[in-house]
Amino acid sequence: MLKLLDSLKNSALGGSRDDHPLANPKEAEHVFAELRSGDAMKSLDEITHWLDSVITTDTLRPERRYDLIRRLDETGQPHRGKLARDYGTLSRQSKFQEGKLWAANHDFWMRNGEAYDSLIHRIEAKEKGTDALKKDAAMIAVRALRAAGMRLKWLYVRYGPIPGEVWQSLARAYQFAESRRLQLGQLIVYPGLPGDASPEGEFTRALVLAASAPDALSPSELDTAERLIAHCAGKLRVTPQPQPDSTYWFDLANPRHPLRLAAPPEQITPGLRFFTTTAGHADIQAMLVRIDQTGELPRGVDLGGVTDVRVVREVLKHLVLNWAPKPPVRKSERRRIQARMVVAHGFEQLVGMMQGTGMDLVLNVATPETETWVVENMSAGGFGAVIQQVKGDWLKIGSLLAVQPDTAGAAQGPWDLAIVRRLSRDSDSGAKNQASVGVQVLARQAITVELRPQQGAWSSGNPSVEGIYMADASEPGAALLAMPPGLYMPGEQLQAAVAGRRHLLFPIGVTERGDDYDMIRFRDMVEEG
Repeated sequence: MLKLLDSLKNSALGGSRDDHPLANPKEAEHVFAELRSGDAMKSLDEITHWLDSVITTDTLRPERRYDLIRRLDETGQPHRGKLARDYGTLSRQSKFQEGKLWAANHDFWMRNGEAYDSLIHRIEAKEKGTDALKKDAAMIAVRALRAAGMRLKWLYVRYGPIPGEVWQSLARAYQFAESRRLQLGQLIVYPGLPGDASPEGEFTRALVLAASAPDALSPSELDTAERLIAHCAGKLRVTPQPQPDSTYWFDLANPRHPLRLAAPPEQITPGLRFFTTTAGHADIQAMLVRIDQTGELPRGVDLGGVTDVRVVREVLKHLVLNWAPKPPVRKSERRRIQARMVVAHGFEQLVGMMQGTGMDLVLNVATPETETWVVENMSAGGFGAVIQQVKGDWLKIGSLLAVQPDTAGAAQGPWDLAIVRRLSRDSDSGAKNQASVGVQVLARQAITVELRPQQGAWSSGNPSVEGIYMADASEPGAALLAMPPGLYMPGEQLQAAVAGRRHLLFPIGVTERGDDYDMIRFRDMVEEG
């Protein structure tokens, strides 16, 4: 099959109307049979290449071109579904495998979107033979929008940047549907897959995901958010004029990230589209109330096999905040500053850098591996910073940090314990591997402690492990404990010596999971005597 793909480089440069390998029905059936039965990764890669060949060749009639794009797309759906599930279920997977799975999913949706986009271009240019595609215009539009939206999701999984072509594809496909008054028609998007959708539903599904602060969600949370948005998409209306309940706007004539109506457009122009999240907000809020009352996952929602109630609850809280009729208000004022911050990461290194001899984080290693970030704004709860050059691939939502101001030439002071809450790869500066981060400071009074199970030893066989202890400012009488991953058993009570006193820790629940740590909230009781 790869030889056939290579032959397309020559045929695409010019030839007869039937010299594309898939133009031959017999050969095409043989190719599709192999693609359906092959290994998911290999087949999806070959489908991506076949799509590229169909886009670039001029030797196919419009009906045959659409038929091949449609069949390649449908043949790829089971494979991309498997690889998407693999990406979500491989816990703390190798970076190489993670990269392969991400690229397979992203590249399939990117090429898929380009294929449908090319059909839209040909139809709008009134290319000879495209009149035969009028009956398929709604399907072309809805699949173009689905592909652009799914590509957007996979870009958010890696925290951007989002190329302008993604917004342009969304705008072009929606305008195509609107111009033919097809935007509200419901279609079964893929045979054999549950759920139908309209072009408007797919359009709002993508825009609402972009408007839901995806740079503050981990990959697993992002997948859950995308599924909840899909569940509510039918209630997220689009209008050419702002309505009393409109919350966001998007410009078809100048497509870019959707904006809150708290920052309205300077004037109402024909390309503006307004959308509301109010109805969806009520549904999401009801799910959150139910999960708080019953501890059960929402019913009737495809969560992709997610069973962790904590993850779903956190995503629901996030969506409730971002879909509210009024934009969220910051808990503390943000001050614009220009400063430098020294940052260390890696749970083992953080434990090594901190010692429990007082109520501050103090340096305990001679030469810790650190980076320097440029802080652009600061509040009582944390700071926003620019990283000029991200070193390695460790940085992600939930990364645990030790931070302190960069005071060149002065003695180093105490370290604060912090966590990455927002992350986006920058594209405007043109600098390679630059990123913006939002960091929450968890504790200015944290210490390392020796942790022991109340009964027995840890599953590793060790009687004790080192962890990082801090009072939980959000709940009197509670404490947060960061410890090595995978050791803690739900419901397990722990002992810790804190500032010379013995503490008994009664679990409330896991609050964070990183690649190299778990963070658990405990009810903290100090033993007398």
